[in-house]
Amino acid sequence: MDTTNLNSLLNSVNHYYTQNNAEIDIKYIEQLLKETEDFPIISFDIFDTVLTRLFECPIDLFACVEGILIEKNISLPDFAKKRLIAEETSRKYYAATEFQEEVTLDNIYSELLLFYAGQENELNLAKNIELNTEKSSIIPVIDNFYLIKKLQEQNKIIYFVSDTYFSKQFIEELLQQSGISDYGKLFASSEIMKTKHSGRIWEEVLKHSGNKKIFHIGDNLHADVIQPKKYNIQTYHYSRLFGERRLGAQLTPSLVPFSLLQKLNILSQKINSDIKDEESNFWINLGSTFGAVILQSFISWLSQQINKYKIEHIFFCARDAQVIQKVWDLLEMDNKHQTTSSYLYLSRHTLWYPTFYIELATDNRLSASSLDLIVNGSVTKGDTYETYFQRIGIDTNILAKTNFKKKFGSLTQKFDFNKINEIKDFIQNKLSHYLLKIYYDQYDKTLSYCKQEGLFNSEKRIAIIDLGWNGTVQTALTKFRLYQGVKKKLYGFYYGFFNRSVPGCLFNNGIMKSAFFKLFQQREEECLLENTLNILENLHSADHQTTKSFSKNSATDKYIPILKPDTDSSYINNFNRTINLFQQSALQSILHWAKKESIYGISSEWINTSVAKAAILQVCITPNHSERKYLGKIQHSTLNDHKKYYPLITTEIPTESKDVTRLLLQGGWPCGVIRYWNENKKQIKPEIYNKVIRFFDQYPELIKQYLVV
Repeated sequence: MDTTNLNSLLNSVNHYYTQNNAEIDIKYIEQLLKETEDFPIISFDIFDTVLTRLFECPIDLFACVEGILIEKNISLPDFAKKRLIAEETSRKYYAATEFQEEVTLDNIYSELLLFYAGQENELNLAKNIELNTEKSSIIPVIDNFYLIKKLQEQNKIIYFVSDTYFSKQFIEELLQQSGISDYGKLFASSEIMKTKHSGRIWEEVLKHSGNKKIFHIGDNLHADVIQPKKYNIQTYHYSRLFGERRLGAQLTPSLVPFSLLQKLNILSQKINSDIKDEESNFWINLGSTFGAVILQSFISWLSQQINKYKIEHIFFCARDAQVIQKVWDLLEMDNKHQTTSSYLYLSRHTLWYPTFYIELATDNRLSASSLDLIVNGSVTKGDTYETYFQRIGIDTNILAKTNFKKKFGSLTQKFDFNKINEIKDFIQNKLSHYLLKIYYDQYDKTLSYCKQEGLFNSEKRIAIIDLGWNGTVQTALTKFRLYQGVKKKLYGFYYGFFNRSVPGCLFNNGIMKSAFFKLFQQREEECLLENTLNILENLHSADHQTTKSFSKNSATDKYIPILKPDTDSSYINNFNRTINLFQQSALQSILHWAKKESIYGISSEWINTSVAKAAILQVCITPNHSERKYLGKIQHSTLNDHKKYYPLITTEIPTESKDVTRLLLQGGWPCGVIRYWNENKKQIKPEIYNKVIRFFDQYPELIKQYLVV
């Protein structure tokens, strides 16, 4: 990450917030003033109730501290992760040995010495940086700031009660910095060594109350609502800033800009009681932060590649690259690079079939990779043989002329996945002649379309833009071009690749570059990548269905795409209700950056591929409740006929061990599914949940612990 200066970034975001105060929830203040009329003492939790950090998750501050340490050349590698672990370990140690309910910051930093032996001086510097970063990132929560002022006008006594490892003096400094200095008492768990979580801190609060009734307001349902009620303290759950811990990006400094964007987006939300707008608001907000970061960083990266390789024409591949092209056009990048660009209506169906034809026409047999696409990539659990063969274009009449029934049984039987290799042999040896005729028609139409679009130009440096993953589009187009006598290599620029698929293609395909997920990553990195594919593909959906074929328009003499019918406009209506809101919101944010304006105090210079990758991992690996709710409802199809769809998060709970892998992989989002199952853990038998845990064995340890708890 280009750590320009994280302190200046924090100051810029803080300045934005102070100049653009969040909207006050007047109804909330009026309600609380009424509810507290008969209570002389009003108690407040502090963090995310009276004060809040500019970071989406409190632990993101550790990532910021690590970045500042790097800037200052203070060598404490992986500080953020170890700071998190040290706190958790410290709590366990002092609870077991000293029977302490709370730890102090000094306790935590003593534990950090186990990671950084002999680096006391560096850790002292890190502790001071952490405290200063806390001060730089702390802002008042506007609702309760004004509520406290109103309560003080009524001569109410204000208490603050906080579970914190910070000293009482430091909390007082934070309150004073935020304009809160006139109050009754402050109860800090680090001083009393009793917590709200256990409930025992209320014993101390009641000792000082003089038997006056107390009303407590806080954001933690257990510590601020359930526990104080046991002590006859009236409570209110303040949830406007309720947040969830995320660990997808594993607390790297690259996370900081996205974390700040997310939190400021939350703080800037208008007070809206119309629950029907919740889903629309989700897509708009996700686009303005997450979508904008991904698309802005990719276009910046792509711009560098276009310069480096002197690309002359760019093809944006349907459907995933439609929104990428919109950003390219919005930023007038063709003018900047003196390039031309166009949108290419291609699909798996229109590319695979011609590729299969070329292999059969040239070698009289299909390649192993093509057989994988025809079989492994075209069948799903529950298919009958008849359903499967219809999907790949083989009619039952053709099968009747072969020994299929004798070899595999009835066509109405379920596809036997144990016989995949036998099916491949059967297709290769018994159906190749029929497939050659079937695939020729699509080959001829795709060939005509590709010629028309200039894909066989042997002079220009041509690049294709797509999300990537397996490189099949570039592989198919390379075969297509070679069959037409074009030896000049294509260039391909993508979001990411899988190790298992792409390295073998590089020699034949030519240059293949990825922005976010590089080649030759470790297996644990691929586990993370697998969780991003279906989400990113759906967020990059186009305003049209998949291309089925091409036809010649007699009036224009041009080949045009034949798109899959959109029955009852169900596809476009759903697109407009969800993904289009996401994309348009992302474009609006990018337009601000294009005008050299900041968003929440964050300029485009902070948005790069490392930041985008951190954002992708935060959302896709450790999604918050809203992301699980709305992204989880997305219906995704992995098959080329797009007839069978599964939700990214299935609501089915595994009742048998054999269900676990199927349900985790069905929608292609295991991390989303496991978070949903954790919410419903009581419905899952312990022995089945143990199998769930084993599924995540290859994930990074920090993330695994978060996911399966």
